[in-house]
Amino acid sequence: MIADRGGRHAVPLSALLAALPTLVGVGYAVAAATGLIGDGGRGFSLDRTAHVLAEHVVWRGLFWTLGTAAAATALATAGAVLLAVTFRGTGAADRAARALAVLPMAVPHLVAAAVFVLLLGQSGFLARALYAAGIARAPDSMPALIYDPWGTGFVLALAWKELPFLSLLAFTILATRGSQLEETARSLGAAPGEVFRRVTWPMLWRGILPGVIAVFVFIAGSYEAAVLLAPSNPLPLPLLTFERYTDPDLERRPDAFVLVLVGLAISAAAVAAHEWARSRQESFEA
Repeated sequence: MIADRGGRHAVPLSALLAALPTLVGVGYAVAAATGLIGDGGRGFSLDRTAHVLAEHVVWRGLFWTLGTAAAATALATAGAVLLAVTFRGTGAADRAARALAVLPMAVPHLVAAAVFVLLLGQSGFLARALYAAGIARAPDSMPALIYDPWGTGFVLALAWKELPFLSLLAFTILATRGSQLEETARSLGAAPGEVFRRVTWPMLWRGILPGVIAVFVFIAGSYEAAVLLAPSNPLPLPLLTFERYTDPDLERRPDAFVLVLVGLAISAAAVAAHEWARSRQESFEA
């Protein structure tokens, strides 16, 4: 244990050791971004950071990344809540539905992205099925759902891939905490809609919020799905970071570390938002 002089705020040494690789990585990224070490390093300077943050392509990629991550997370969250509320019984059909809902959890993200390329591409399975059914004039008349500026395929693929994780959380919350509180609300005369609005949804939201934050941060930093499904204009933040790091001009390599710190700031902001929401909820309940 490491504690201050008053013995408060004790921090287990194991926690510090677990965080050490992250702290070393962040420290290296800061040093490389400010020119202290690495290619192009000529001493401490914030010029590189200011130059990267002034680039229009960086802000377009950042907004695309945040927008698609938010859309995929919202879609996965809505699907998880719907599945948990609909298939919460003990019957065989409910058990089968829950098993199918969490089945994609075992699929690697790269495989999931490849499946959606084959499914949603303009010459993919869906386009060919619509053509065979006479709905589409030709397979290539299918609207672009991958590599499109809106990131449609990217959002759908990541929402489908993260749905099992959030569904498992939602199923567990309702199975362990839901029935008693809902029965109490119904015994007090609450209608089904009011039970969901005042009991089920708040309980689910508080329970899955950490998972929602984790999914959002993961999707925002996803490289595998972005490299297969995302457009080249705007270029998502993970792809832009990789592009700058592998640029033949070594003078641009520090740009990648600036972008790494931008991604870290996004993650830290998401965690801070969760802690703020949790503290407000705890103070309200107290």
